[in-house]
Amino acid sequence: MPQNNIKQLRTQLSITQRELAFMVGTSQQQIQRIETGAVAAKLGLAQSICNALDKPLNVVFPESNRLINDFRSKRSKTDEDLETIASSGIEMDSGLWTVKLWLQGQQDYLLLPISAADKRRFYYYFQEKTTPNTECFFVFDSAEHRYALNIREVVFHQFLSDGFAPIVSEEDDGYEDDYFDVHITLANGGSEIPLSVEPDVAANEETGEIGQLNAFFEMLDSDAESTERYMLTDEDGEDAFIRIGSIAMVRVALDALEPVEEEDE
Repeated sequence: MPQNNIKQLRTQLSITQRELAFMVGTSQQQIQRIETGAVAAKLGLAQSICNALDKPLNVVFPESNRLINDFRSKRSKTDEDLETIASSGIEMDSGLWTVKLWLQGQQDYLLLPISAADKRRFYYYFQEKTTPNTECFFVFDSAEHRYALNIREVVFHQFLSDGFAPIVSEEDDGYEDDYFDVHITLANGGSEIPLSVEPDVAANEETGEIGQLNAFFEMLDSDAESTERYMLTDEDGEDAFIRIGSIAMVRVALDALEPVEEEDE
């Protein structure tokens, strides 16, 4: 559920998501995600949004003032305190976080951008879990991609706060990554399988359809059985079947998962 009044306030001013994004220096997709409560806005971005809407913080984010004042009055801050404020739509951790990790059998490490909220969730999620014949995936978003990491395949991870450029084993010229929107890294040091798949359309509330890519991540996020296979249909209508237990990591472009809503100008 939204923790803010952004949509109502910008509608009153006849400002579209795209226009608001331009005014505050972010993407329309990010404004859409903040509006719907999918992500919390970093404090600096939240203040820029308030300035663009010509409203104080407590009007745009109703619960934020009290929580932020309580947070600042504490001598010792915890992740739980940050989560409480994030529930009001404001992210107080302004760091640019990267997770450095090695997948089992891979010679090179990966550097993946990760939000402050997912960093906190990552810490608790990656306590050792042992459930026979199931695969436990950690699903998180960067600014451009959605990732699913098989916990069993992650042998080392470290959080870095300097905002390093991501390393995700893609071609330097970027052509392949532009053409293929799904990348599946196989377990035990296996190769990466690229697929070109039609983007999901917006979820259908009447039928419950969420699209094959969103359904894929939903499956990965639900402790799927190792022997289960998921079918992805590529843009040519050809079916590919992926064994869940053979996956180390999945990376999918956010544009293929979360279509930006068209707005009347």
